Amino acid sequence: MSGKHAVIFGAGKIARAFISHLLTLSGYHITFVEKSPELVALLRERKQYKVHILGAPEKSIVIKDFEAFTTLQTDAVAEKLSQATVVFISIGGPNLPQIAPLLAAGIRRSVHEGRKNPLNIILCENFFQPGAWLRQLVSEQLAAREMDWLKQNVGFVETMVLRSSIEPTAEMKAEDPLSLKAQDMWEMPADKEAFVGPIPEILGLAPREKFQASLTRKLFTYNAINAVFCYLGYLKGYELLSDAAHDPELIKVAEAAAREASEAICRRFGFDPEDQRQFAAAAIAKYQKREIVDPIERNARDPIRKLARNDRLVGPAMLALEEGGNPVALARAIAAGLRYDPAGDPAAQKIQAMIRDAGMDATLRDVCGIHPEGKLADLVKKAYAELK
Repeated sequence: MSGKHAVIFGAGKIARAFISHLLTLSGYHITFVEKSPELVALLRERKQYKVHILGAPEKSIVIKDFEAFTTLQTDAVAEKLSQATVVFISIGGPNLPQIAPLLAAGIRRSVHEGRKNPLNIILCENFFQPGAWLRQLVSEQLAAREMDWLKQNVGFVETMVLRSSIEPTAEMKAEDPLSLKAQDMWEMPADKEAFVGPIPEILGLAPREKFQASLTRKLFTYNAINAVFCYLGYLKGYELLSDAAHDPELIKVAEAAAREASEAICRRFGFDPEDQRQFAAAAIAKYQKREIVDPIERNARDPIRKLARNDRLVGPAMLALEEGGNPVALARAIAAGLRYDPAGDPAAQKIQAMIRDAGMDATLRDVCGIHPEGKLADLVKKAYAELK
């Protein structure tokens, strides 16, 4: 076994097709910790899987020589955490409370064994300030001595996830049910100031100063544009993100939403307007790539989270208002999100029930954090009526 050991919480697409890829190329032994016993059993049975890089097959790789545990195997996970060089988290921001007890157990064991080396916990979550929240969740379960150790030795580091990972073709899946397709994107920007001790040497890991502003920029640009295409694309009957991103009407809305967000981002955080314009244009171009066969359903699911106050649509719309803008296009995307109603999405169905039973004002307040009598509420309600 390599002297460098990484624990990855989650064994989904980002964990298997991005994080583990970079770690493997960097010489790390990997342990997956996953809540799905079926997925853990498959990882143990297959013992390897392939990551297919879109447009660059020569960069594809077989990931192997890993271990896998379920989140119920507390003692084994705690042991692996106490030995880990670095920990990655990719489970979905709302699920962070589920792993806090496991991380606390690992820290407790590290203290008991007299561990001297620091431990950085790197979060790959498209979520508002997940590092601070996870730190709080873990701290609540520690005794005073363990808390002291955490403060001195544990970093909670946020990153940007820029690589898209998608399901393989039917032929690929028949040959290898764990295989995935991934974009030819290798950089993982990270919050430089959040690391404790030496920054781990991992291919693609790119520490950045003033990271929180950059993270907000990414969420309010890349993720916002993604949501525009997905929610409005769903209403027009599209099934693939790339198809929606080629629709001339939706391109206009996405470009308008990007302008609304970009003007506010540049005023608030001081980014160069031309650089921000190119950043937004790159996001639109990314979603238009036909080789990335990415279903709208995968991107749009869980609208309760994605329509939250600090997330990808309401967040930039609020920022635009605060900076003197008029977020008409962003409001239209929020309205489309409120009309997103696939039967197989429990969160979408919950929103539909809230609108039906409690009314739009209560839904805007409780789901989106939007004051029902404010300007943004007026814009959203107007767009909602138009989209009918």
